[in-house]
Amino acid sequence: MHDVASYPLAAADVAAAVQIVRADQRVDAGRIAMWFFSGGGLLIADWLRTPPGWLRCVAVTYPVLAPLPGWEVDPSFRPVETVETAGDLPIVLTRAGRERPQVAATVEAFTSAADRCGTQLEIIDVPGGRHGFDMLDHTDESRHAVRRALDAVLARCD
Repeated sequence: MHDVASYPLAAADVAAAVQIVRADQRVDAGRIAMWFFSGGGLLIADWLRTPPGWLRCVAVTYPVLAPLPGWEVDPSFRPVETVETAGDLPIVLTRAGRERPQVAATVEAFTSAADRCGTQLEIIDVPGGRHGFDMLDHTDESRHAVRRALDAVLARCD
């Protein structure tokens, strides 16, 4: 993605990639988890709106979960508004404690919406982490958060 107008194309590309992966004989097509990072967080809206039966978990790490100010994004990419339709789909959310305030506000709006509708939301906090901590912060805290998130996602695919 090179700009916010590309979300529809990115969503189509992700959906096509998932179809290809699920068709691979080495993959258990009934046990798929999807993981989104940063601005890709907006792409979870479709998966929350109508989660397919094979989708076991959605994970987001330091995500943007609502369009940021000035972003002209197709209205269908608003996870804060679609989380109420996720049903019993588990969501693993990893938050960076030193996140930019505008991004943190979208995460707060999402977690509030998820709480109101009883969504299965597991939150992994990284108090000293910044946006991109998994690549930028080579600390025990960062490594622990990555392992914990991976374990949480894998547990939901059993």
